[in-house]
Amino acid sequence: MKEKFKKLPEALKKQVLLRSGGSAVFFLLFLYFLWSAGDAYMLFPCFLFFCVVTGNGIWFFSRCVYGQYVRLQGECIRIETAGFRKRIRSFYLAYETGVVKVPVKSRIRNLREGDMVSVYIADNAPVYEKEGVFLVGDYYALEINGRK
Repeated sequence: MKEKFKKLPEALKKQVLLRSGGSAVFFLLFLYFLWSAGDAYMLFPCFLFFCVVTGNGIWFFSRCVYGQYVRLQGECIRIETAGFRKRIRSFYLAYETGVVKVPVKSRIRNLREGDMVSVYIADNAPVYEKEGVFLVGDYYALEINGRK
């Protein structure tokens, strides 16, 4: 498994490590409330969150290791922003066979038009077409590779 993990792209490795770290944090909170505080009201939620985050991490790791993802790589041709602070809401990615609109899940600061971007999505993710543009609902990870 270690060799398979090393072969994963950096963006997916980061996501696996973040999910594993979240699992470890909830396990440590569970142990703290078990031994130190003795607070029964906090034991159950910490254990529940630990189980959910661990299960999600194992599921995500297995999907990545078995190659159940698709990498879309292309050039960012347009960025949609929202609000006063100009937070990036979505961007358009041009690749070999078309254009994909990708919604942004978290804050991205260094994305500009003309950057090469890699988006990792599930191989069974629903993709819709609207006016010649493919719409992706969610993605696993995002990697900005710099200028073309």
